[in-house]
Amino acid sequence: MVAAWNRAVAVVTGNLTVRTVASICALLSLTIVLAVIGAVHVSTHDAHRAVEERAQLTVQILAGGASAALWNLDETAADAVLGSLSRDLDYVGSQILDETGRLFVRHGQAGDHGDGLIVARVELNKSVGDSDSRAIGILEVTLSTTRADAQSARRGWAIAGAGAILLVVVCGALAWLIRGVTRPILGMTRVIIDLADGRVEVPVPNVRFTDEVGRMAMALTTLKSHAIERLEFITRQARHMEDIERAVTERTRELSEALDTLRRAQDELLRSEKMAALGSMVAAIAHEINTPLGNSLTVASTLEEKVAEFSKMLAGTELRRSVLREFAEKFSAGNYLLIANLTRAADLIGSFKRVAVDQTSERRRTFDLATTATEIITMLRPTYKQTGHRIEIDIAAGMVMDSYPGAFSQVVTNLVANAVLHAFDGREGGVVRVAASPDADSVVTLTIADDGAGIAADVLPRIFDPFFTTKLGTGGSGLGLHIVYVTVTRILGGRISVDSQPGAGTTFTLRLPRNAPDHQAVTPA
Repeated sequence: MVAAWNRAVAVVTGNLTVRTVASICALLSLTIVLAVIGAVHVSTHDAHRAVEERAQLTVQILAGGASAALWNLDETAADAVLGSLSRDLDYVGSQILDETGRLFVRHGQAGDHGDGLIVARVELNKSVGDSDSRAIGILEVTLSTTRADAQSARRGWAIAGAGAILLVVVCGALAWLIRGVTRPILGMTRVIIDLADGRVEVPVPNVRFTDEVGRMAMALTTLKSHAIERLEFITRQARHMEDIERAVTERTRELSEALDTLRRAQDELLRSEKMAALGSMVAAIAHEINTPLGNSLTVASTLEEKVAEFSKMLAGTELRRSVLREFAEKFSAGNYLLIANLTRAADLIGSFKRVAVDQTSERRRTFDLATTATEIITMLRPTYKQTGHRIEIDIAAGMVMDSYPGAFSQVVTNLVANAVLHAFDGREGGVVRVAASPDADSVVTLTIADDGAGIAADVLPRIFDPFFTTKLGTGGSGLGLHIVYVTVTRILGGRISVDSQPGAGTTFTLRLPRNAPDHQAVTPA
């Protein structure tokens, strides 16, 4: 039952024709029902009133005969008067009561006062003298409304049947009329749904009239043509976007290849920059080592001559104690000079070897910051020996780092080279000071400061950009400080900042963790 009701509700709510016809027919049904009820009520009331009027008229007519029979106490005459009513189809009974209310004559079922009965009474009078009358009794006549009610019911059913037939005819005609309106609307609704789904090949319903529905069909035809134009435009745009996407994909591939080539070139430039710095250091160290080795060669040659001279004296006969003492002193002095110069050369070679190995291997190890920084500065001093600039170092021993000494060496080398190339351009006697202090248990603050020309305010924000230099074509590659920034932030895991005022020098401040983050072999990029 519930399922059937739900299906009926779904049909009514889902179909405009059914919903409209059902609403109008329901209203008409209610109207007809109310009309039938009203007609039956009016008909019944009129029938009852007609019976009542007939009963009153009857007692008025019989009052004279009933008065004479009661006055004469003639029951036969009274019974004849009342018996004349038996031919009335609605007659139930009648009776005559004397003036005391005592029954004189009764005919039929007089005296009942139930539903469906109408009782008419009239007072019976007898004339006394010329003008006076006397009440001598009462005449009662009882009529039934059953027959009138039955006629009213038949009349009501006839009206209801006619109303039902009229309702069916009206609802059928209404459904036909509404369907003529809703059918094209339903067809246009399906067309709109198809157009919304992108199916523009559906036909628009053909409406022959020029009323509202016809104008709606014309508007829908225009809408369909616009939808076709939009679909064609979207199709063209989609093909155009596919062409653009293919072009973008191809261009992206070309740019990716160019970027890879640029990165490889940048890596090569970085390696070349590092090897160039190492080459300059090699040349300076070779020149620096040449002095102790030359001195050692001179001392060795002198000792060789003295040994030959001493051998000749041993072959002769004149060998005094004073001569032996003199040769011993000369041999001792020569040996001291030879050992000192060779030790100096060995120290230079050892420091260079450690610095070179660190710079080329990018190996992580534990090292003392003061020792490593001193070795780096020792390697750099010969490079700038002829410039007249000084490199000072102020780092306390005992600050142990677990980091990348090669990367650290590259940073110090590039910052010192930047100071010599830019800060001291056109002047002599500049000072570069390298200092470090423990900022916390796990962080070291390293400063590399110069007393040079400083950096202009408009240049300062760009100094770490790759290929940016103010000495392009005169020794600057634009990669030195970029390598410093990338090495400090990516490899050493620290931060770098710069403070500079024109004419007041420049200070680079590095905050480096003592325990650097783990990396694979990293090349600054």
